[in-house]
Amino acid sequence: MLVGATALSVLTILSIVSYLLVREYRNTAQEATRAAMNIVQLIDRDVRNTVTLYDSALVRVTNLLQSGALTPLPPQTRHLLLFDRTSELPSCDGFFVVDASGKLITSSRPGQPTDLNLTEQPWFKVHQAMTNEEVFISNPFQTSRAPNDWSIRFSRRMSGPDGEFRGVAVAQMKLSYFTSLLRGLDVGIHGNISLVSTDGTLLMQYPQTEVIRIGQNVSQAPNFIRFLNERYGSFIAMSGLYHVERLYNFSQVRDLPMIVVVALSTRTIFSNWQHTALLIGATTLILCLGMIWLTWLLLRELRLRQHAERDLAGLASTDPLSGLANRRTLDDKLDHEWRRAQRAGNPISLIMIDVDHFKAFNDTYGHQAGDEALRRVAHVIKAHLRRPADLAARYGGG
Repeated sequence: MLVGATALSVLTILSIVSYLLVREYRNTAQEATRAAMNIVQLIDRDVRNTVTLYDSALVRVTNLLQSGALTPLPPQTRHLLLFDRTSELPSCDGFFVVDASGKLITSSRPGQPTDLNLTEQPWFKVHQAMTNEEVFISNPFQTSRAPNDWSIRFSRRMSGPDGEFRGVAVAQMKLSYFTSLLRGLDVGIHGNISLVSTDGTLLMQYPQTEVIRIGQNVSQAPNFIRFLNERYGSFIAMSGLYHVERLYNFSQVRDLPMIVVVALSTRTIFSNWQHTALLIGATTLILCLGMIWLTWLLLRELRLRQHAERDLAGLASTDPLSGLANRRTLDDKLDHEWRRAQRAGNPISLIMIDVDHFKAFNDTYGHQAGDEALRRVAHVIKAHLRRPADLAARYGGG
């Protein structure tokens, strides 16, 4: 019972501590997910608003050009009306418009060469092939040799009255705008915030690392495939690029071909929990080992006491000289066997053995020799007991 009670107590303590640690682990993961998803939603909203601002500016430019209302105006006035709001856009890197042949019509930046042929540009081919006038977002490109000088293009198709292709209006934005918004956020070691296009091209990353660069394609990564399929959510997985386990929180920016990803290293997230779990686990282990040790000491004392009581009981029921049962044991045994014989209707046998001439032997050879003689006689009698119920006892001298 004592061992069972101790084992049950140890199991109960371990179960309670394990439950609390698991619950704390889940709470830590939920808090990290909640905080990361808040960042995802903020970036999602800002990207959506920024794209909306650029798209609105593009719509205004295309509407003005397609309406022909600016044609009679002087070039300087026409330029001012077309691009008067571009300076208000965040990190604007310029607007320009090309005609159906790929020639530059106008630009927000004076001095742009007009003899360039832009028909081979991906964004030009996209708008030339499609019939709708939805905004198209290009892959990132470097505008200078500076390692962090990256931009993207937003473009819209210009169509004639019959839907024929008239050209493309293009707006350029520096990606450093998003980086500046995220500056100061602590995502821990091996953590980062990324903006990825749905074709797998990395558009922005904070902080930037040497593991993956802007413009690199990650469409074959298992985690990206999951982003693309689920569109919104959170999960823990091993990073194929950083080779560490990370908590991924992601969301596709509404109907735009962009995915916001906030990835945090689980080592950073659960570092405090691991220290707490180690401390509580070690304390609990010491407590359980202490209980087991104290139980073992108590069991040893109880065992010694049981042995002592057994020895005392044996001494109390045994004749010290002959080693046979004493008179009191004989009386108890005889009473028990008598009652059993009465119930069963069986006979009971009692043999009385007397050592002849023992007094003369004792007087002649001394008490020590007489005691030895009694012990030998008792040994012979005890050796001939056959059944478990047989009892040899010393009737006299006890």
